[in-house]
Amino acid sequence: MPRTLLRTAGTGLALLTAGLLLVGCEPAKNAKAAPPPSPSPTVSTTTPTPAASTPSTPQLDDSYFAEGKCARALNPGGSGTTSHYEMVPCDSPNAEAKVTKRSGTLTGVAAALPHGADCPDGTDVALDLTQNALTNVARNKSAWACLRNLHDPHPGDPGGGGGVGIVVGDCVYAVKSASGSDSVAETRCDGKGDHKPEYKVDKEYVKQTVSLKGSTEHTCPEEATVSFTIPAPPGTLAMNPTIACAEPVD
Repeated sequence: MPRTLLRTAGTGLALLTAGLLLVGCEPAKNAKAAPPPSPSPTVSTTTPTPAASTPSTPQLDDSYFAEGKCARALNPGGSGTTSHYEMVPCDSPNAEAKVTKRSGTLTGVAAALPHGADCPDGTDVALDLTQNALTNVARNKSAWACLRNLHDPHPGDPGGGGGVGIVVGDCVYAVKSASGSDSVAETRCDGKGDHKPEYKVDKEYVKQTVSLKGSTEHTCPEEATVSFTIPAPPGTLAMNPTIACAEPVD
């Protein structure tokens, strides 16, 4: 009897243990897979690029650098026709010069012919608008603008050291060219230019290439120690050269 009880108890214990194992495994058998986590919403950090705007390029017509308009230099320190300018409002703090005269816009064959700036006295810069950096035109157009600075200095005034051509009252210094010939270049009469003045122009006259019968030949005054031919204004082809007579600067 005791053996039977022990065997029965052992058998019951084994059955009980097996049942517990089956009960513990049942939920895992019937469990459903957990749904995958929802993806986090993607936030775009890219800023949309605005459409690029194409800046308008000024065209060479009669409104470009018209008389009365104002401008500023894009390369301060430049002079003559080598300077590049852009138009600005005359009430702008950037305004540096004003157009005092503007030639008409020539086209076609007329534009190819040499035409000078024909600027008034006191012009500080004669601007070839065909060569100006801001234009976008074919070479079949031509126009000039004469600029006068809004404030001092005025290189176009006599003795100012610049402007259009050499006039009476200007000062020059001797320059030795690469070929060995002597020439002159303009400088300020007050000595504040890059070169010391050596001669001052006191007279100019046009030398006739062909002397007409009865015409009087012009000459320099006796006190003039040097004379030289003044280069033609930019864009012109002078048939009769202008001679300048100059005296030494004290």
